[in-house]
Amino acid sequence: MTTRPSDPTSVTRHGFAPASRRRNRIAAGVALAAIAVGANILVYSSVNNSEPAVQAVVDVPAGAQITSDMLRTVDVDAPSSVNLVPGDQLDSLVGAYAKVRLVSGSLVTPQSVQATSLVGPGNSVVAIQVDEGALPVGLRERVPVQLVIPQAAGATAAATTDPTVIDGVVVALPIATASALGRQSLSVEVAAGSAPIVAGADDVRVVLAEPVAESSADPAADPATGASGD
Repeated sequence: MTTRPSDPTSVTRHGFAPASRRRNRIAAGVALAAIAVGANILVYSSVNNSEPAVQAVVDVPAGAQITSDMLRTVDVDAPSSVNLVPGDQLDSLVGAYAKVRLVSGSLVTPQSVQATSLVGPGNSVVAIQVDEGALPVGLRERVPVQLVIPQAAGATAAATTDPTVIDGVVVALPIATASALGRQSLSVEVAAGSAPIVAGADDVRVVLAEPVAESSADPAADPATGASGD
């Protein structure tokens, strides 16, 4: 039995010994994986950083008193600068009044509701009918308007020809009537003393007035400007 002498030039390998370049690639891959995991954690944590807010589930007209079945809470991810009613304050809104129309699906803000009725003391709400297309562009709820009542055609020569002008505030957006003439009904808040004049007029024109501060938009605030041209 002969024994082959070992080759002194042979090198014995023990296990896996990656080259330096391969080790760098492995380290870079591990670092990229760690970055990806961190990014995913950041994204999911921001997505889950939502807070409950109050949402309208039905269309609530301006001036309507709010009931519990009109609202619900939903989780929203909104910046802190967005002024929303927190979900834990939903019960405090029951019994309040919608200051503007709350569209179904919209989030409720503190400025869109108020504790008291929209119709203040000394005021009345009158519904007038106007021809379709006769309303000015930009008309919306709680904006000041002037109701212009032209002088009746049968007025005597001694009567003034100046129209009667009554200040008011839009309460609700116009709705279509059942009339075949294509007329619309518009609800306007006016001073109580002017309400019979508006209600008894056959022809009322609507003029969009210059916006004013809300406290100054009360038709009963200054009786001297409630009606003119009488």
